[in-house]
Amino acid sequence: MSNLSIKTAEAFKALLAPAPYKGIYGGRGSGKSHFFAELLVEDHLLTPGLLSVCVREVQKSLEQSAKRLIEKKLVDFGLGAKHGFKVFRDRIQTPGDGLIIFQGLQDHTAESIKSLEGL
Repeated sequence: MSNLSIKTAEAFKALLAPAPYKGIYGGRGSGKSHFFAELLVEDHLLTPGLLSVCVREVQKSLEQSAKRLIEKKLVDFGLGAKHGFKVFRDRIQTPGDGLIIFQGLQDHTAESIKSLEGL
């Protein structure tokens, strides 16, 4: 794989600018989850060792997380172990010992969320 080309909807282009934290809200079916899943995969590919947390307000299980969507994006882009991506039951290891974990906000306080920084 020499190039990864991801099309971005006009509505999301402002979110491509560098920022330590990104978030968006809105109704169903607007493509938010797909945009962020693609952006996250791209960021982890370009930044070895990157640590990320995917959060939802309510997440009672990994089945309710974005994990399955991110796994699908890895398949869609042809990325796997030879590119540094390894999928585990509760996390996704990324190039350069990077990591993506999945959490529900309902299970945290303001202090415990702060403790996730740097994983």
